[in-house]
Amino acid sequence: MSYIPNTTPTPNWLYNGEMKKMSDTELRVVLCITRKTLGWIENQETGMRKQEDWISHNQLIEMSGKSSRSISYAVDNCVKHGWIEVRDKNGNLLLTSQERQRNKLFYRLGNIFTDKLKSTANNAVETNLPHFTTKSTALYDTNLPQRLRNTKETLTKETIQKIAEQAPHPPLKKELTPLQREFNLLWDYFKEQYAQKISEEPPIMSYPKLFKIGQPILRQFGLEPLKRKIDLYFDRDDPFFKRVGWSMDIFLMSTTLNGLK
Repeated sequence: MSYIPNTTPTPNWLYNGEMKKMSDTELRVVLCITRKTLGWIENQETGMRKQEDWISHNQLIEMSGKSSRSISYAVDNCVKHGWIEVRDKNGNLLLTSQERQRNKLFYRLGNIFTDKLKSTANNAVETNLPHFTTKSTALYDTNLPQRLRNTKETLTKETIQKIAEQAPHPPLKKELTPLQREFNLLWDYFKEQYAQKISEEPPIMSYPKLFKIGQPILRQFGLEPLKRKIDLYFDRDDPFFKRVGWSMDIFLMSTTLNGLK
């Protein structure tokens, strides 16, 4: 069985029974998790699809177009209904919002869907459902990122760290300028503070975009003063930051920098 490129296989039971029970935001959360799991091949040899993925709160906000509060409420309800599962890095189920706080969260579809997928794969009763062990033409999906795989092809700490280290820095086709070296030091410091305060890796962002924004700011403030502003940024108990999340592009906004004193 092959798949149409640029598509994600979705459990039929979502349409056949569960969708009508969901709110708009809950459905979007389930679809986001489906995209981040079944939408990727974990084993190139067997075609087995990913069963879980580390997804940040900001990613769910960005993909769904919903607010932070709406996403938190929807995730809580989806877990209660068994539509999704949320686990920590050790594989422990996180059943409450309190347990999910300050943790790296690994999402997967709930048993209400996966049990039916496994049953279908074993019995070949309903051929429209995705088989976990079937190769897919998504291997040749040109719209999906192939070099860095921002959605984390494997769940190992080493792979996540490798992605985070590779993404921010420019291709080393020539020696870095002093300004680029300073900006890399600033970005590395931001990542360190983010990991300490938020307890997860920061969202991977476009280096050219960040550097374009950051170079005039570096010239204006200097490296060490900006590091001090990063400290202030993560210490701020600001409703706006709680809503949109802490990120380098938000930090580099003039309104943010001018308010950090």
